[in-house]
Amino acid sequence: MNNIKMIVMDMDGTLLTSNQEISCRTKETLIQAEEKGIILVLASGRSYRTLVPFGEQLNIPSFSGYYIGVNGAAITNAKTMKHTIIRQLQLPEIKEIFEATKPFEIETMAVLDDTIYDHIPTSLRAIKKQFRIDNNIAEDVPWTAGTFSMIVDQRKGYNHIYEIQNASEIPCPVNKICLAHTKEKLEEPYQWLVQNLGERYHFARTSLEWIECAPQGINKGNAIRKLAEELNIGLDQILVFGDGENDLTMFEAVKYPIAMGNAMEKVKEAAYEITLDNNHDGIAEFLKKNDIC
Repeated sequence: MNNIKMIVMDMDGTLLTSNQEISCRTKETLIQAEEKGIILVLASGRSYRTLVPFGEQLNIPSFSGYYIGVNGAAITNAKTMKHTIIRQLQLPEIKEIFEATKPFEIETMAVLDDTIYDHIPTSLRAIKKQFRIDNNIAEDVPWTAGTFSMIVDQRKGYNHIYEIQNASEIPCPVNKICLAHTKEKLEEPYQWLVQNLGERYHFARTSLEWIECAPQGINKGNAIRKLAEELNIGLDQILVFGDGENDLTMFEAVKYPIAMGNAMEKVKEAAYEITLDNNHDGIAEFLKKNDIC
């Protein structure tokens, strides 16, 4: 591990604390890594637009880092902002997934860089209404779920949020489809989707309350392989940090996958090593302990 040239990090539950922040220690440590010539890559289910503010905190544009967005559907050069879309879900694919999830009565979201088309079944709206009351969520906050919560204010990352009744209201290809409900309610559709549509689509749980869907072959791991080849960096020269099942393809791609202490069990089982959790500077702790920076 003496010749690391790239560090790739998931965002939610990995680089970011539970308060959606990069801690001071982690930020300082990662900038030290850049000063040693190590390239930083933020790899997320988020679109590149929502990654840019965090990348700027880490000086990623100045050090020629990258953003892998939408679970590998796009790669963006942080310095030049050249944005390469690898593959999106097309309208017939969107319709197929929406129709498949409809009987399970779960929230189904078609997501673009700055837009969410959100279908919320009637049975779920009642649950969300009580969740809003219990958590004192303002009435102007859209009903849209987030990775770890039934209602999250997504407006900073997504300027346009539309509630829809069916897939025919979606006018164009999208980056991904996200599915949300309680962990108990999501287990059955997750197993069904993997078994019945898994040959054509990649389904992965970012959390137990959140599933992300992309075309088969579009994932963070393949995006890392593509970027590493372009930059002439060996897969044994890359460190990856992650916590969710959508990070497993990254773990399979590189020699040194590191699981956060708060990671899902499947992720820990696939890791080269397990570090501290995202609220206790897990990334910085590993880098310092191994004299990487």
